[in-house]
Amino acid sequence: MFRNYIKIALRNCRKQKLFTFINVFGLAIGIATCIMINFWVQRELGYDKFNKNADRIFRIERHISFEGRDEIWPITSGAYGPALLNDYPEIESFVRFWRREMSIKDKDNIYRRQQLIMSDNSIFDIFDYKLEEGDPNTALTNPKTLVLTRKTAQKYLGDKTVVGKSLTFIFNGEQVDFQITGILKEVPRNSHIQFDMLISTSSEPEESFSRWGGNFLYTYILLNDGSAKNSLEHKLDTFVTKYVGPGIKEYLGPGIKVSDVIKLKLNPITSIHLNPRIEWEIEPQGKKSSVYIFSSIAVLILLIACMNFMNLSTARANKRAKEVGLRKAIGAYQSQLKIQFIEESLLLAITALLLAILLIVFFIPLFNSFFDEVLSLDMLLQSQNLIVLLGITMVTGILSGLYPAFYMSEFEPAKVLKGGVQSGKGKSSFRKYMTIVQFIISITLIFGTLTVLRQMNFIQTISLGFDKEDIVVIQVRNNNVRQGIEAFRTELTGSSKIKLMACSNNVPGDAIWGDHLFTRSETSENFGFIYMSAGFDFIDTYEMDMIAGRNFSRNFGTDTVGTIILNEAAVKKMGLTPEEAVGKELYSTAFNINGKIVGIVKNFNFKSLRREIEPIVIMLFPNNNRVTNISIKILPGDVKETIDFIKQKWFELFPGEQFEFNFFDSQLDRLYKNEMKMP
Repeated sequence: MFRNYIKIALRNCRKQKLFTFINVFGLAIGIATCIMINFWVQRELGYDKFNKNADRIFRIERHISFEGRDEIWPITSGAYGPALLNDYPEIESFVRFWRREMSIKDKDNIYRRQQLIMSDNSIFDIFDYKLEEGDPNTALTNPKTLVLTRKTAQKYLGDKTVVGKSLTFIFNGEQVDFQITGILKEVPRNSHIQFDMLISTSSEPEESFSRWGGNFLYTYILLNDGSAKNSLEHKLDTFVTKYVGPGIKEYLGPGIKVSDVIKLKLNPITSIHLNPRIEWEIEPQGKKSSVYIFSSIAVLILLIACMNFMNLSTARANKRAKEVGLRKAIGAYQSQLKIQFIEESLLLAITALLLAILLIVFFIPLFNSFFDEVLSLDMLLQSQNLIVLLGITMVTGILSGLYPAFYMSEFEPAKVLKGGVQSGKGKSSFRKYMTIVQFIISITLIFGTLTVLRQMNFIQTISLGFDKEDIVVIQVRNNNVRQGIEAFRTELTGSSKIKLMACSNNVPGDAIWGDHLFTRSETSENFGFIYMSAGFDFIDTYEMDMIAGRNFSRNFGTDTVGTIILNEAAVKKMGLTPEEAVGKELYSTAFNINGKIVGIVKNFNFKSLRREIEPIVIMLFPNNNRVTNISIKILPGDVKETIDFIKQKWFELFPGEQFEFNFFDSQLDRLYKNEMKMP
């Protein structure tokens, strides 16, 4: 019987080639789209679950409520981990991650900048990061030791056998040799922390981790089996009072408890990727709402494909009416006809599945390239995905064939053989409702697409409060370059190709910004401000607008280290007008400098566009000892010739230093790319 059904189904497909192609191809596109989105959703939901202790690993975070600000900081100082381990028996171990960027000498004696992480050796006890070579029990125990991936080792040493060899770093301004003690396996792509090189925290002087007020690394803890997260969190108020309180109590004011201002929370690592903090994250993370949105889109697209199949099947019912009538006249039961039509639908769905797999094989590389994703064809072979594939196919086939089966099996043989198919009101109404639903879903998807396009256009065209065009950014990572910056400036600005050159420790759009406590000298009021150091020409290089006072200037002998420019948000926080703020003084506890405010700059977006512009202090450091970025404003024209000129002067003044640059507008676009991807 089933063999006969299949023969009839194949015969009908051959007779109706165009119909079969449209139906199968439509279903294939719907299934392929649904499956690819499902792969992406699985990857997003599976972050960090590869760790066998994932349910016991937590990140220490600080929830801060002060002066009307409620913020969550995933960063701490280096002192938290050891103290937590010492004070709370519920904690089995801790590990600290410090994201760094250093210059490393390669096999050609050229220094390359390298993103890396400084970590405790306990990383291998807490996380499931593996070593291909080396001992995970001791690999990062000693000072000046490192582990790296084989690919990174090949880049620097050009040799497959590297364990025991050394790499030369510019470390804290000096040349230091680090010994390679292990080869890392590639970090899983679904880890919220990505790296290809680790160096030991013991390489850093112990005093670097002693300050409780620092905000520069990430602390993770591993709880003992049976220890409860909520129970430990309740105990952490006393930890804050004991260790953090003495350093900040005098700045909070009378009657304010430190434990009310700062609370320590434990964030499960499996929650970090889809619930990232607005800033300070170690890597760009995902977004839970995006998972919901794309899951809904997958269901809607599949629903449209199913409805399209049902509409097409019922629309051609009259072409099969005589077949149905004749089969019923010679004794076929309704149940047999229903099974036949559902089986035909399943056959088409299975064919669509095979075509969908071919589409996935073809489009996944394009998808990864366009959306900067890492979906893999290997996901097709995972058992859970095979079950999902078969489930989608069966449900799609049955649902898509259900209505045509029940509708056409109700035909009365006598009427059909005499006058053809009856155009029942129920059939017409049902198809009309399906068409309306398809139309609504399509309009919804189109509206959503237009909204995303408008969001992307907004990000690309919004006024950021500074000019991003024709600026070349070179990062500075060692004192050799810092000491020669003024000579470099003289060489560049003497050319007709260069308009200005400025130095700073940050540029707009940087992922990480420091903050410091400032005290207003006249009233002793304390203010927490975002902080950046800059040279004389920074404001002019980025063409920011001064709304009160003046810019930093070499013509004023009073413009020395610590001279200040504020943005509008900082002036507002101080309760002053821009004109009133000019001439006031702010004392920096971090630098022990009393700086005079000489100007107010118009608000500019130096962080995520999703955030309200925050108060910022721009502090003058003309001696360049805090420089990490050189910004060069070039004149329009032959850009290649200008870059070649800058490169030539760089190597003349800094031989052996690698020359790497970014166009600021491209750098900014990459930093805002995550904003554009997330609804």
